[in-house]
Amino acid sequence: MVERVADAGSAKPSTQSALGPRGRGLFGRLLDSVRSVPAARREAVTIAIASGKGGTGKSFIATSLAVQLHRRGLRTTLVDCDFGLAVDHLLLGVKPVRSLQHLLAGQATLAEVVCETPCGPKLLPGASGVRKLAAMSDKNLLTLARELGALAQQEDVLVLDLGAGIGPATMLTMLAADHIVMVTQPEIAALVDAYAVVKCVTQLHQKAQFHVLVNRALTAGRGEQAYEKLTEVARQHVGINLNFLGEMIEDQRIGQHRLGQLPLVVTDPTGATARALELVVQRLMVLAAPLLQREVAGDAGFEARFRNFRLFI
Repeated sequence: MVERVADAGSAKPSTQSALGPRGRGLFGRLLDSVRSVPAARREAVTIAIASGKGGTGKSFIATSLAVQLHRRGLRTTLVDCDFGLAVDHLLLGVKPVRSLQHLLAGQATLAEVVCETPCGPKLLPGASGVRKLAAMSDKNLLTLARELGALAQQEDVLVLDLGAGIGPATMLTMLAADHIVMVTQPEIAALVDAYAVVKCVTQLHQKAQFHVLVNRALTAGRGEQAYEKLTEVARQHVGINLNFLGEMIEDQRIGQHRLGQLPLVVTDPTGATARALELVVQRLMVLAAPLLQREVAGDAGFEARFRNFRLFI
C-alpha cells in the first residue's frame, strides 16, 4: 500500500488539457476579452466598402469616395483591406515601397507604411499576390486590429476597401466598422451574393448599418429598383432595413481608364460619374453623420469591437 501511494505521488502531472486545442483557443480569447478596459479615446468614423462578389466596382467606389471626402476637408485614409489582392495603389497612381504585409510582419511601423497620394487622401496599401495574407493567422488579425485602431486615432474617416465575400478577416473588419457600404449591381448573381453578406453579418451584429450603392446600372432608376428588391428580401428574412445610398450609371470610360492614371473624380470632376459620386457622398454624410473624429468608450473603439467579434468567427 505504501509503495502504491509512493508511486502515485511520484507520477508526473499530466500536460494534457481537458479543454482540448479548440477549447484552449476559445478560453484564451475569452480571457483576452475581459482584460482591463482601455480609456476613452477619439477615433475616426470607419466605413467598410464591401461586396458579395468581385467585379462590382468596389475599389473604384472606395478610392473615389476617399478622394471626395478629403476634398471636403476631412482627414481621410483609405485602407486597402483586400488582403493579398490589393489594387488601390494602382487606382490612386502611387507606387508604395512598403505595404500591409510589412506592417503585420513587424518589418515597418504604421508611419512608415501609410503613404501620401497625389489625390489627397492617405493610403495604407495592401499586399498584392501574397497568399499568406489571404488566410491570416490569429496573430496577424490581432496586429491588424491594433494598427487600424491606432490609425483611427489620427484621422476623421477611415475608408476600408474590403475583399469580396465573407472570408474571416473580411468579416471581422466589416463587423468592427461603424458603417458598411454594400456595392452591388442590378443583376441576380450580384444581388444574391450581396444578400448573403448582409445575412452573415446580421447574424452576428443585428445593429449593423448597411448602405447600398448599386453600381453599373444601365439606365436611371434601375439601381433603385435593384435596391428595393434587396432590401425587401433582407427585411423579410433577416429583419433589418437597408439604406439606399444611390446608383451609378454605367460609364464606359471607367473600363477604359488605365492603371496608374488618377481617378475620374480628379481628371473629370464635372463629368456625370463625378457628379453622381458627389450625390453619394452627400447621402453618406447624412446617413453616417457626423463624419468626424469623435470620442468613443475604451470598450467601443475599433480595436475593441474587432477583438470582441473575433470570439465568434
